[in-house]
Formats: sequence, structure tokens, C-alpha cells
Amino acid sequence: MMNKTLIALALIGTCGYASAADIDNTWYIGAGAGQSNYESVSAASHLGDDSDLAWNALVGYQLNKYLAFEAGWQDLGTDDDTHMWGGLDGSQSIDVDGFTLGVVGTLPLNEKWFLTGEAGAYQYHLSHQMNASKYVSATDTAPYFGAGIGYNITDSLAISAKYRRFANIDETAWNTANMDAQTVGLQLTYRFGVKPKATAVVLPAVIEKQTKPMPRPEPQPEPVYEIITETNSVAVLFGFDSVALNSDAKTKLDEVISLSKQQQQDVLLLSGQSDNQGNSEYNLKLSAKRVKQVEAYLEDHGVEVQRIDTEAVGDQNAQANTRQDRALERRVVVTLTSQEQVLVDQ
Repeated sequence: MMNKTLIALALIGTCGYASAADIDNTWYIGAGAGQSNYESVSAASHLGDDSDLAWNALVGYQLNKYLAFEAGWQDLGTDDDTHMWGGLDGSQSIDVDGFTLGVVGTLPLNEKWFLTGEAGAYQYHLSHQMNASKYVSATDTAPYFGAGIGYNITDSLAISAKYRRFANIDETAWNTANMDAQTVGLQLTYRFGVKPKATAVVLPAVIEKQTKPMPRPEPQPEPVYEIITETNSVAVLFGFDSVALNSDAKTKLDEVISLSKQQQQDVLLLSGQSDNQGNSEYNLKLSAKRVKQVEAYLEDHGVEVQRIDTEAVGDQNAQANTRQDRALERRVVVTLTSQEQVLVDQ
């Protein structure tokens, strides 16, 4: 006869469900506004350095969470002489606008904050009103680069503070103007087709008790033994990008060590995991280091087991999307299994 009793342990609790956003192969649109500054202005007129309102609109394609391509329209505003005439309209001005095409790199800092860097080409049209009767214009291409910091308001909506610099914006037809420009402002983007992911769930650990009667040959009665199998699991949590054991982790490991000294034929399994932030290869190495840290602590403090098995899975099963849930995925799950044969009848 076999009798099973399953008892949920207080050493580990279940993890709740959460959602994660998959932004790979998605399209997004955006728009921004801020201030432009014309610098190093050399013009065949009295125009010099000046500032104005700048704005831009864009469409982008996100290849993965680190790389995107963008095309857009950038208006750098006007460099004019109104500031020289007490706010009255002057007779000279330079207007610059045109198309941008570039690549954008993104570095996630956590589930909300991120950094960006970008570079590309600006096909601009420059209009130079030299005086009331003389006007020239040119279309040319200039390089640009930029950087920014952003915040994900939702999985689809983000806001960024952006800096861009445009070099060698020149009027090349008559060589009447040579200058650089930079912009500083805020930009909103909206992403289409964001897909949620299901997350993994850690089930409670159990103690399994099995009763197996031994064969009783006739005519001599044989003793009956009970084989008791106990499985205890505990999750040791780590900080972000850390392998250090905190006081709570050491307390849990001390309980495992104490339990190993009370039972026989123990086997330990250490399973190292990480959250889904950063490079998967790096996360696999990080989870292996966490396993070694836990193994070293157990051995140094006298754990008594037949053997210790280890594995590192990195972010293979990590899909949490919130800071709270990702903290629960940065862990080493310690499972202590023991069997004992007990005489129950004769």
C-alpha cells in the first residue's frame, strides 16, 4: 500500500504572474520640440549666432531592444536679425529644415529608464535671405549625432530628453553661409504592436512521504519498512548584478545546513537564475557565479550531504517586467532531498 502526504513548506512562497513587453520588430512614431542654437555662423551678411524654436517628427522600426532605425523631418528654425533691431523684423534670415535618416541605439537601465545614442544624415534645405532684394538657397547633406535619456510611461508610450548636433550646414551654391547647429528638447514616441509575454511561476516546495511495504515471505514474517523522502526548497535572492549574500540569504542557508545534519542520504541541487535585463550570455555567467557563491557558503559552514549538484540557467525562464517581480528572479533555488528507511512493523 502507498500513502502520499504533500505539505507546502514555509521556506518558499509562490511568485505571482506578471507581464513583459516584447518590442522586437515593432514600428513607432514620435514628435518633439525644443530650442535650436546656430553656432560658428559665417555668412555674407551681418547674421551671427542665434537661437529659435525647433521641432521634429519621426517614424521608426525597432529591430530589437538595443537597435532601431529612424526617418523623420527636422526643422531647425530661423537665424535672423530681429534680435539686432529691438524685436522688429529685419531684412536678413537663414531658414533650415529637411529629412533625417539614422540609427538609434538603446541601453535599458531598468524596466522604466533607458539611455539612447544616435547618428545619421540630414538632407537639409537652406534658405538665405541676404537682404531685401537678394535671396539664395541650397540643398545638401550634413552628418548629425545625438544622445538622450528616456522614461517608459507605459509599454507603448515613452518620453525622452534629446540632444542633437548638426555639423557643416552650408549654403554651397554661392558659399554665402557656413554654420553648425544643435537642438535640445523633449520627444514623445508611441509604439505599435507591443506583445505581452507570460511569466514563469515558482510552485511551492513539498515534502513527499511514501509508505512501501517490504515483501513478507512465507512462512517467516519479514519486517515492514517505510521509506520517507523529503524535499525542501528555499530561494536565495540577490541584488541587481550582484553575487553578494545578504543577511536574509545567509539565514536561509543556515536553515538548510541545520536540516542537512538532522537527516541521512542528503542530496543538494543548486539552480542559479537571473532576470531578463542585459545580455543573455552575461546573465548565464552571472547565475553561475551566484551558484558558486552559495555552494562555497554551504561547504564553509559544514553542510552534511552526500553530494551537491549545480546548474545555471541564466535568463532562460525569466520574463518578469516589473522591478518587484524581477527581484524575485535574481536567485539561487536550493533543493535538499533526503531518504530514510524506517522500521514501522515486525
